[in-house]
Amino acid sequence: MSDVAHEANVSQATVSLVLNDVDGSGISQSTKDRVRVVAARMGYRPNAVARSLKLQRSDTIGFVSDQITTTPYAFGLVQGAHDAVRSFGRHLLISNVEHPGDVPRKVAEEMAVVELLERRVDGIIFASRFHRTLDVPSALNEVPSVLLDVAAVDHSLASIVPDEYTAAKNVCQLLLDVGHTQVVHLSTPHETPSVTMRRRGFVDAMTEAGLADSAVTIMGSGDSTPEGYITALEVLSAPSHPTAIFCHNDEMAWGVYQAAAEVGLVVPDDLSVVGFKNVSLVAPMLRPGLTTVELPHYGMARWAVSYLVEGRTDPVQEVVECPIVVRDSVIPPGLTGQLTRNQENR
Repeated sequence: MSDVAHEANVSQATVSLVLNDVDGSGISQSTKDRVRVVAARMGYRPNAVARSLKLQRSDTIGFVSDQITTTPYAFGLVQGAHDAVRSFGRHLLISNVEHPGDVPRKVAEEMAVVELLERRVDGIIFASRFHRTLDVPSALNEVPSVLLDVAAVDHSLASIVPDEYTAAKNVCQLLLDVGHTQVVHLSTPHETPSVTMRRRGFVDAMTEAGLADSAVTIMGSGDSTPEGYITALEVLSAPSHPTAIFCHNDEMAWGVYQAAAEVGLVVPDDLSVVGFKNVSLVAPMLRPGLTTVELPHYGMARWAVSYLVEGRTDPVQEVVECPIVVRDSVIPPGLTGQLTRNQENR
């Protein structure tokens, strides 16, 4: 630092103020630029560890999530958090929840949090790859923390979650608005908030449309593409099949596309299909493109970072709107046949 000060013809204190981005220093922009150019040319880098010890903060936010390396859903969460901490001049330290068969999930989550605390993070974002409610790790109470796509059972910590109930209701309403009355919801037996909210949104939309008796939910054995295919094949092979299917997620919708093709149905000519989550590797890649619901993970993560950086501690329970992404998998029932007849008449 002394060498940089000599080369830039300023005091060592000025170098310290510039390179540590101290607010209100009164140093001119030209001097700041000169110091940074000299420091870069001389290869000088401030000692971040020493600085954190002196200031009693690491300028690092911890990020805990599950299956970060094995699922695409975590990408938006991690990318949103990363971009946000960079914009605030902070750093992101990620801890993946590992829970092999001999380690219960709750223990693995506690260990992941403790791992970040040992590295003296200033705060922690505790995230999940799907919306759920849980008893949060007690270690989160040791630093400012916020929950991302998770809600604490006792609401003791701030959280941000997607409004999956309203989103499900809206995407079902989209089917109703174009004329579908025979709509089936393909769901999964898992009892998580994401499952129950999407199921309830479907039932309420059908009920409000006077179609309560037609609000049929079919449970698959899971929520993957193969399970969506198997379940849809049974539904579509029946003598009377629905004109539209609302799928719990995009992966199941992919299975519905496959099942429809196998029984000779064309999407959307014979069957309209909607999904949920807007998975980048599925929804826009299907032909036709899948109409689905966007889970705003990127924006949610940025909100979580802002919450910590602003020094907030209020246990607010933020609920975020989920927009519908309209593609080509939905048309009015019987529209293709009507168009064909009109063309023949002409």
